[in-house]
Amino acid sequence: MKLDKTALFLKTKHLGDSVILTSAIDALPSDFMVDVLCFKESAAIFAMNPRVRHVLVVPRHLTGFARWREYWRLISVMRSQQYDVLAQFSDDWRGALLARLLKAKVSVARQSKKRPAFWSNSFKHIAKLTPTLRPAAEQDVDLLRKIGLSNEPFAPAYQLTVAEADKQFVENWLKTVVKEHKKLIVIHAAARWKFKGLPHATWAALIDNLHNRGYALVLSGAASDFAFNQELIGLCQQAPYLTQDFNLGKTAALLQSANLLVSIDSMAIHLASALQTPVVAMFGPTGEAIWAPWKVPHRVVALGAADSPSFACRPCGLDGCAGSKVSQCLVALPASQILSACDELLNEVAI
Repeated sequence: MKLDKTALFLKTKHLGDSVILTSAIDALPSDFMVDVLCFKESAAIFAMNPRVRHVLVVPRHLTGFARWREYWRLISVMRSQQYDVLAQFSDDWRGALLARLLKAKVSVARQSKKRPAFWSNSFKHIAKLTPTLRPAAEQDVDLLRKIGLSNEPFAPAYQLTVAEADKQFVENWLKTVVKEHKKLIVIHAAARWKFKGLPHATWAALIDNLHNRGYALVLSGAASDFAFNQELIGLCQQAPYLTQDFNLGKTAALLQSANLLVSIDSMAIHLASALQTPVVAMFGPTGEAIWAPWKVPHRVVALGAADSPSFACRPCGLDGCAGSKVSQCLVALPASQILSACDELLNEVAI
């Protein structure tokens, strides 16, 4: 099929949000070429999507004249493409300015309470916000539904392709650390935001129980998570294997090799969803109705009103109880409940 239509997708948010956007990319009609404008840290995500032609990076990592020179270059590049569709998936002023500058045939964004007049006048179409909870992937695809580019009732699965070099690296690495054939479980314990995290003691109890069941365990995380992971390992009776200096591509290859991911609400659960790796995800103040793993076997572990009146408030959306950065619904979550979810899901996917 000849690709003679072009779309520019704008997603200037976190890594997990970038993985989620791959559902909307897949929902776009197949005769479209897709360019994506994103932050530097998300560029590797979109580079793994086979439908993305160009990944354009917002130069916020640059300073002074170099930043503005790069902005000018980017705008010149985007203007030359004469996009048929511009879709802004973030609540970011850059999208409104680009919609005015690029003059795509069709432009769309969600309603914004922050900038109602300037925002709504920048785009040809404004998608209304849903008053009820709706999965993030569906909310992204809603922008395409608004402009008639998708009529499917369900958003597609996330789509990422792992590079062969990263697959080979992880395969060789696993051979050096896992000496015998065992089912592999990847643990992602570190929290970018403290209020999403579990206590070290809960993780250590879970890891020790999984080790006793005979699984091979790998503790993953970014370079900034290394000290956290080292501290956690010190509490375990038997230390899990620890990744070091794994970039996004290698982490994706590791997850693709795993039988299960166990994680807090993080980018990792979305990355695993894109690779069809089963997920056990722990949720506290954030809502699984929006952010749960998508189109992959999974279990959500969370406390609520049925467990105690104290947790009838979740998901509250706060950064910890009363803004304390500590979420008691996660502090109280027992390792045994997470372990049961792991056992149940592993048994299910083995059938």
